[in-house]
Amino acid sequence: MSRAVLITGATGKQGGAVIKALLKANADFEILALTRDAQSASAQRLLKQSPKIKLVTGNLDATENIFSKAKEVTKAPIWGVFSVQAAIGGGANSRTEEVQGKALIDSSLSHGVKHLVYSSVDRGGARSDSDPTDIPHFISKHNVEQYLYEKTRGGQMGWTVLRPVAFFENLVPGFMGKVFATSWKINLKKDRKLQLIATSDIGFFAAQALLRPDEYRGQKISLAGDELTYEQFTAIFKQKTGETMPTTFEFVTGIINSMVKELGYMFKWFDRVGYGADIQALRQINPDMKDFATWLEKESQFKTR
Repeated sequence: MSRAVLITGATGKQGGAVIKALLKANADFEILALTRDAQSASAQRLLKQSPKIKLVTGNLDATENIFSKAKEVTKAPIWGVFSVQAAIGGGANSRTEEVQGKALIDSSLSHGVKHLVYSSVDRGGARSDSDPTDIPHFISKHNVEQYLYEKTRGGQMGWTVLRPVAFFENLVPGFMGKVFATSWKINLKKDRKLQLIATSDIGFFAAQALLRPDEYRGQKISLAGDELTYEQFTAIFKQKTGETMPTTFEFVTGIINSMVKELGYMFKWFDRVGYGADIQALRQINPDMKDFATWLEKESQFKTR
C-alpha cells in the first residue's frame, strides 16, 4: 500500500461507512482512522476489521496535530482525506463545524493531500450551490464548501463534495427516533415527500470518489435512496416490522422543535423547500442504493418480520 487515506469520524456513522466501503472494494490504501480515544471499544472494534486500518488519535480542533500523529503511524504519504464534522451534540455546533471543516482543508493543502471528499448536505438539489438556507448547520456546510472551492481554485487539490439528505438512521428505537418521526408528522404536509439516505450508501460514494478520483474530481453529488410521504413512511414500517411507527406526544415534539432551533428550522425547510437529489440517476451508478424497506431489513435496529 503506497498511499494512505485519512478518515475523520471513523467511529461514527459516516466515517465508519466509508471504511467499510473501502474494505469491501479491497482498496489499495492504508486507512488512517481518526478517533479521539484509541482505547475506546468502538476504536478497538474498528481496528479488528482489517490490518489495513491504523488508528490516529486526535480531534478536529487541532488539525495540524492530526497530521503529525498520522505520520507517526504510517510511512505512506497521506494522499486522500474524508472530511465530516459534527454540528450537533457533544459540545458541537454549527460554528465549531465550520471552523473545523475549514481548518482541515488548510491542513490537507499544507500536507500535500491530493484528493479531499467533503460530506456536506443537500440544500434543494440545484439550489445547493447558491442557497445556504436558514438552517445553521446547513449554512456552515455551505460556507465550508465555498472555502474549499476558493482555496483549490488553482488546482492545488482535487475534491468531491457529497450532499446527503436526511439519514434513515435518525429513526432509532427510543425517544430520539420518536421525536424524528413525530417532527415529520407535525411539520410536513400530507402530500410532501422527504428524501432519505442510508449512511452505508454515503460510504459507497465516498469510497468511489477516493478510488476513482479522476472521475469524481470536481463533482458535487446530492445523495438520497428514497423519497416518501409520512403516510408511506409509516405504512412501510408497519409492513416490515408489524408494529406501528413509534411516535411521542405532538405537543412535546412541538416544544422540542421550538427549543432546538436547528431541528425546528430544518423540518420547516423540509416542508417549504425540501431536498432535491436525483434518486434515479444515483441508482444508475449504484443499483444497490437502499430504499426505506431495504434499510429496515438490513441495517436498522428494528426487528423485521
